[in-house]
Amino acid sequence: MKMNRNRHFQKGTGVNMYKIMLAEDELEVLGAMLRTIRWTEHGFDPPVGCRDGREAIEKLEGGFVPDVLITDICMPFVDGLELTRYINEHLPNTVVVILTGYDDFQYAHRAIKMQVYDYVLKPVTPASINELTDRLRGELDERRLRNIDDSMQIVASYFLNQLMTRRLDAKRIEESCRAHKLDFAGRYHIAAVLDVDLRAPATEDDGGNLELMRYGLANIAQELSENSHGTLAFQGNDGLTKLIISSGERDGLYAAAIGLCRTISKTAGAALQVPVSGGIGDPVAYLDELHLSHGQAMTALGYRFFYGESSVTCVADVDIRETRDIDYFSCERRLEAAVKTLDREGARAAVHDLVGQLRSGHVPFERCVLYSQKLMMTLIGLTDELIGGAEVESLEKTWEQFNFYSAPTLGRLERMIDEVCDKAFKILALTKSDTAAAQVSKAEKYIREHYGDPRLSLNMITEHLAISTSYFSAIFKSRTGATFVEYLTRVRMEKAQQILAFTDRRTYEAAEDVGFSDPHYFSVTFKRVTGMTPKEYREFSRRGDTAPQA
Repeated sequence: MKMNRNRHFQKGTGVNMYKIMLAEDELEVLGAMLRTIRWTEHGFDPPVGCRDGREAIEKLEGGFVPDVLITDICMPFVDGLELTRYINEHLPNTVVVILTGYDDFQYAHRAIKMQVYDYVLKPVTPASINELTDRLRGELDERRLRNIDDSMQIVASYFLNQLMTRRLDAKRIEESCRAHKLDFAGRYHIAAVLDVDLRAPATEDDGGNLELMRYGLANIAQELSENSHGTLAFQGNDGLTKLIISSGERDGLYAAAIGLCRTISKTAGAALQVPVSGGIGDPVAYLDELHLSHGQAMTALGYRFFYGESSVTCVADVDIRETRDIDYFSCERRLEAAVKTLDREGARAAVHDLVGQLRSGHVPFERCVLYSQKLMMTLIGLTDELIGGAEVESLEKTWEQFNFYSAPTLGRLERMIDEVCDKAFKILALTKSDTAAAQVSKAEKYIREHYGDPRLSLNMITEHLAISTSYFSAIFKSRTGATFVEYLTRVRMEKAQQILAFTDRRTYEAAEDVGFSDPHYFSVTFKRVTGMTPKEYREFSRRGDTAPQA
């Protein structure tokens, strides 16, 4: 089923006559064309004659708007090309015809490139002008028919949009269907809605691309629907493609709607190079109930956010359930741990787990975005804590550019989150080597300068370096192969061995020198590291034996 476009336009006189302007510097030629051609018989008012392009422009600026301009190319003051250029800029709907001699053919060829309708070789004859005017009238009639048809299409689309979005009076529906030659063949009707799976526009260029893709989808749907009995396709005021499928039998409507939507999705997806999803409502028995089916179709289309791109969903198949709670904080903790240890796969798994919970819990779109934004705030906060500076500002700009609210599906939202995470991990990886090496070097220097302080601790080191304990622990072990405690113990034992081997200080004094307030604990630690008690180590070193090193 389709809207009837085969309207007949009755040619005649009066309001249907076309206006024409002649511009010709050869007065004999101009006079002959004005006198010998029966313009009204060809559907034109008597022409307005001009002796050159300058006079023509003066009359155009004075308010005369011709449907056709016939102009010579070679004229004084303002030639035919300049006049044509003026017409293109100010009166683009005016049809332009060029008159030229054989010597001016290349000149005329340039004019045709300026979208001139045709050119006529001089000398002109009544027969050639009559043939030209008949062709011009046919072209203008076709344009007028298209304009009338476009106007009727606008009115019909207005009615169809109302039919799909609100309850209309049955009598009005009948009158409008008759006026627009709409035949909904069948008692039962079902509504479907299709849309491209593109993110909402963030810029004016994005908006133009989305509008273009939706227009292309509507055109493809209309072409495919013309071959499908009982189907009408049109583009709604919201830009989405709407389908009305009618049948004498309720059974089979779902299958017909699903089949057509999938065909349109596949065809349009291939042609436009974008995924297309659809939603289908329940059948209704009366056209004044079609808005109910349309509302259900919109609801079903909304579930593409969970079901993914290129999905076709019937409202009857939608698993409508209460939103389940999710364990967000578990995912957040996993992301924190992954960032601190630079575990990219761990971060990706944490994001995937969160998205999986959002999908299975049918969490509303707005809450999905809020959870995602909260996770990104955690990521950026951690990155700022670890490295700070301009890199974090760059990461924030990347997040802002994505606009999570523009995600058409949950899968697309996950990819947006992953791309922000990719940027964060790249920043961390680039700064890891130089920054980490410098920080570990500073830590080693600090330990060797303060190993004798019994209060020396991990917190003292991280406060001195102004970094988190978790990040420090990760980079320190990565660089030194030891934990902070292991490294500090090794330094203290090395210094203790030197004191015992080369001085006469007592064991408790040596313990104090290297930061042990408890001599007994010092002795236990010393033996665990060297395999000897402090006394045994001193005796071995004094005899010149090779003592084990810490």
